[in-house]
Amino acid sequence: MIDLNNQYTLMKRKIDTAVVRNFFNDTLVEEADRLPIEIIPKDRVPSRCCIYKERALVRYRILTLLGVDLENDDDEFKPTSRYVSEVIEHSEPKLPLLTTITSGCYGCPKDQYRISDACRGCFARPCMANCPKNAIVFLNGQAHIQEDRCIRCGKCMEVCPFHAVVHIPVPCEEACPVGAIKKNEQGYVEVDHSKCIGCGKCVRSCPFGAIAERSELFHVLKMLKRKEKVTAMIAPAIEGQFPGSLGQIKSALKEAGFTDVFEVAEGAEVTSIKEGEELVEKMKEGNGYMTTSCCSSYMELIPKHLPFLKERYSSTLSPMAYSAQICKKKDPEAKTVFIGPCLAKRVEAARYDEIDGVITFAELAAIFMALDIDVNKMPDADMGNVDSFKDCREYAISGGVAGCVLNRIDNPESVRIMKIDGLDKKTVRLMSTWPKRAPEADLVEVMVCQGGCIAGPGTIVKPQVALRLREQLHKAK
Repeated sequence: MIDLNNQYTLMKRKIDTAVVRNFFNDTLVEEADRLPIEIIPKDRVPSRCCIYKERALVRYRILTLLGVDLENDDDEFKPTSRYVSEVIEHSEPKLPLLTTITSGCYGCPKDQYRISDACRGCFARPCMANCPKNAIVFLNGQAHIQEDRCIRCGKCMEVCPFHAVVHIPVPCEEACPVGAIKKNEQGYVEVDHSKCIGCGKCVRSCPFGAIAERSELFHVLKMLKRKEKVTAMIAPAIEGQFPGSLGQIKSALKEAGFTDVFEVAEGAEVTSIKEGEELVEKMKEGNGYMTTSCCSSYMELIPKHLPFLKERYSSTLSPMAYSAQICKKKDPEAKTVFIGPCLAKRVEAARYDEIDGVITFAELAAIFMALDIDVNKMPDADMGNVDSFKDCREYAISGGVAGCVLNRIDNPESVRIMKIDGLDKKTVRLMSTWPKRAPEADLVEVMVCQGGCIAGPGTIVKPQVALRLREQLHKAK
């Protein structure tokens, strides 16, 4: 995936902040059509062909922030301001989760291998000897790949002693672990929603920003602006995403308009207890391995691609679901908004009446910037008694879920743990072999994002930086 520090991320943040600021200032309708011009002024040196295309893509980014389905509701004659008016008047969270900006897709060439100038035309010629389809020939002492024969197995790249074979992938296709991303006949990317598991790897991998989430940010913004009672349910991964402590983040959220803040780590404690009980029971009965159930993308993976795992994953609800139940029991009138690093949580949230909205850390950052809220300058609010679920803040990190489950059972040393730390095509193929060769484990922790939730598509800080910040916060306590 592309490093978080890149021009597209910075531009996206600028657009999101400008939209949110205008919304709170009651100027979005009148300014919406001008925003692309203000963000891409005429003296800007364009990264694309011209400033007019860049402005068009700013408009599309605004539409995705509004939740517009570009495949089915892209009217170029319809002003952005009218879309804004419609969303302000009425908007509800909608699926499918992802949409594609065709104008932003530069029609990447198909996945291929090429021979670079580093080829020395060596006598050994292992590339030719190991090619299963005889696709490599030598002309004038240089290797060449015959495209009509190449099956893109990559064996030539593996054996070349000069590293002269270069793999040129289609980034979004390569990143998708389940083959949900394909090019259509025109060469533009399309998302197969029947296969998509909402992991967001394609969003984070596209260097042109051509795949985007259909945000439900405005659904939440309207709650805040109407000054409704809204509880922010903050995912454990929020620690390390913003400068300052959890107490300062809580103060910042209240400054932004949320009336209460609830740690999803408390819901994770319920998940851990119930998964622990379920695990112990399965081990007693000798029913084989059990997998965790907290990762929403993994829960989408099972019915769509690995249905045999329906009998293997824990029937326990996710921390988000238990958190919403606790919040609604505490105050049935308050709306609940999950704030986390994950796009797939929106798909999961659609199943529960107790959850009224889902936004990402990136969208929360836009709210803070639009309202000029500096988290690091906020007072350190009291987070209450967290002793019973403090360890569940580690749900954000690979290994944390299994660790919390083991902390709540007797004889944890007797449990064999297996971690699936990040999902890719190879991992999915491995898991598909489990009916014939089961993993040698009692509990399998599955994290679709490598490193855990701190590496989710809705984060704003590099995982290694987030880890370091979390460690610093823990040491300071």
